[in-house]
Amino acid sequence: MKLITLSSTDSTNRYLKDLVHSGALLPNFLTVFTPIQTAGVGQYGAKWQSAPHINLTFSTLFTPENLMIERGFVLNMLVPIAVVKALKTLGIAEEINIKWPNDIVITRKKIGGILIENIIQGQQIIKSVIGIGLNVNQTNFEGLPKASSLAKITGHTLEVKKVLEEVMRALEETLLQPMDFEQVYPEYEALLFGLEKVATFRLPEGEIFMGIIKGVAANGRLIIATESGEKAFRLKEVEMLY
Repeated sequence: MKLITLSSTDSTNRYLKDLVHSGALLPNFLTVFTPIQTAGVGQYGAKWQSAPHINLTFSTLFTPENLMIERGFVLNMLVPIAVVKALKTLGIAEEINIKWPNDIVITRKKIGGILIENIIQGQQIIKSVIGIGLNVNQTNFEGLPKASSLAKITGHTLEVKKVLEEVMRALEETLLQPMDFEQVYPEYEALLFGLEKVATFRLPEGEIFMGIIKGVAANGRLIIATESGEKAFRLKEVEMLY
């Protein structure tokens, strides 16, 4: 792993994307880390808030081989799977889940988010900038009732750089396996938060409905059983309330 450490930056994803677009020859798994990220971005363009120096915010560059756009969701499975593996290696004994598509949840609390931004050429993903934010030692989440951290859940602090090293080790091992949905999906499904359980969902226009998560399709759509039958939702089309 080649590591670039910045004293602060607005967004590690933005910094790494600028490096990619500069045309420089960059190694696979080049990683940009900062203890202070001022304008991190999560899914749907939401701001990712992270207290300085006590949490983990970084981005890594991944260059897949022959990954077509229609199979791109496999990255949204493999990256959180790698994070889960790293957390277990670090001794996190509590049940860890992946909330569709790729949030990290422990004891029903969100402790991490992942933002994958792909660079496309033709019908192929030629590079992926993978941004990961993990709440490590933060304990105050005023106004964020669904958020928590590794320290708050386990009762002890962790070394941020050690967490980074373990996550990167797991990413390098996990992302070099075949990008095959059928092969990866069983492991992702076993970690999927809310699978086969009744939950409440909200549509963009505000409508609330009850349903049961039945799984995720190869194109990344969330399959929910509703009173009117099974429906498949794309990102931004439904929000799980938990």
